[in-house]
Amino acid sequence: MEGKDFAREALTWFFRRQAAAGKGYCAACLIQQLTRRASGAFTLAGVQAVVAEVFEHPSPLRVTPQESCTVCQKRRRCLGTASPGR
Repeated sequence: MEGKDFAREALTWFFRRQAAAGKGYCAACLIQQLTRRASGAFTLAGVQAVVAEVFEHPSPLRVTPQESCTVCQKRRRCLGTASPGR
């Protein structure tokens, strides 16, 4: 599996976790979360490319223009899932 494909799988897995339901992550924090969890399984460039691509074409995820990031709490464009029950 190519690095970019592996990074996309990691992103998909990340948002399937119940802990991510209803939360939004800015690009910088999402990249940090994915690279920390993968511990060198794919390149930083691969993760950055996948996150940028998903922010442009988020389906089935959602992009919010001004949300507080779950990690850094800064109001930024965030990627996440619909809140539970929506």
